[in-house]
Amino acid sequence: MAIALLKPTPVVKAGELTRERVTEYGHALGEPEWMTERRLEAFRIFRDTPAPNRHDELWRRVDLSRFKLDQILASVDVATNEVKTELISPIDAQALAAQGVVFADFATAVREHGDLLSKLLMAEAVKITDSYFAALHAIFVRGGVVLYVPAGVYIEQPFRVFHHMTAEQRTGFNHTLVVLEEGAQATLIEDFASAAPLNGEAAEIQAMYDGVVELVLRKGSQLHYVNLQDLGRNVYNFTTERAKLAEASTLHWVIGGVGSKFTKSLLESDLEGPNSTALMSGVYFADAKQQLHYDTQQNHVAPNCKSDLLYKAALRDQGRTVWRGNIRVFPKAQKTDAYQANRNLQLSPLSRADSIPGLEIEADDVRCTHGATVGQIEAELMFYLESRGIPQSEARRLIVEGFFAPVIERIPLEETRNRLIDEIGKKIG
Repeated sequence: MAIALLKPTPVVKAGELTRERVTEYGHALGEPEWMTERRLEAFRIFRDTPAPNRHDELWRRVDLSRFKLDQILASVDVATNEVKTELISPIDAQALAAQGVVFADFATAVREHGDLLSKLLMAEAVKITDSYFAALHAIFVRGGVVLYVPAGVYIEQPFRVFHHMTAEQRTGFNHTLVVLEEGAQATLIEDFASAAPLNGEAAEIQAMYDGVVELVLRKGSQLHYVNLQDLGRNVYNFTTERAKLAEASTLHWVIGGVGSKFTKSLLESDLEGPNSTALMSGVYFADAKQQLHYDTQQNHVAPNCKSDLLYKAALRDQGRTVWRGNIRVFPKAQKTDAYQANRNLQLSPLSRADSIPGLEIEADDVRCTHGATVGQIEAELMFYLESRGIPQSEARRLIVEGFFAPVIERIPLEETRNRLIDEIGKKIG
């Protein structure tokens, strides 16, 4: 008797998407034909890509049983899924244009810089084929920012971008594309936020953000990139983020996560040129019943490269965090220097932190180390602060802020640092 093979149950179901609907979506946006063709290519790939399931290592700790992706996608149209984006340039538009810099919202970049965007969009860093949510993003991508800096151009002050979903919005598909040509230097700081549903019934009014971040660093370029996420408690947040580093380039990448109902972010640095450096830092705080999942990858492809990752999390109430990190050293990547660490501070016995570091080493002349810790506030430290007249709530706040300080200090703008500290303070209570 033949034994039927059981297919793994997917964690999400997309419902019905058709070629006609995708074509109509692109035409409704009034975009060039190459962009609509790109969407149709993504649709073909998405249709053939299995949905994530619990047998997949990246998804087996994920509970999306209440997430109604099919219902959310059925509501997608051009009238309701535009996430407002505000761009703040460090210098005026004429000065940028004179240097050949492109700093534009996504729609403007598609319309006015199609020759550039058609070559770079999901072509070098994140690919449409990378994942289920990357393909879905490519079908409906709308909004976001493009920063292109020509060779040798150095912009000292940071570019800033604010993305905001309204309370009524159910979807967002913003895209971030940063390309620094040889020897260029720049800083980009992005804020993602959304308003809570007007009636407060966050559980019944689900929303989804499906974003992609592409960071492309050519030879000798330097990029500071900061990404802060403070989405509403009704938002399921999925992001695919990757940096490509050429020879002697340097990336300082800082993420902050305090919002959303559920977050699943894949963040990857590919060190493809010798003597390149990737510094990856993160702070995130889960409270109530939030779930924040971060999967990081440090891929050493070329020799003499350095990567250093430090992610710190705080948890209270029934919050849950999952960090799964991996360092992969390819056979030709001799003289690799790689480190990863994940530190978790539990403020409640009901919270849970999963920390899973990993190493894959295929070269023999390397230095690779990793560490992970989960702990609570030390009673002695609390006693010391309280014995000096500091109230218990203030002492707790000082300890948590001190715990996060080594990462927050890496954010290159004081205003952004203070905003993140304020949001963390609200969560401490």
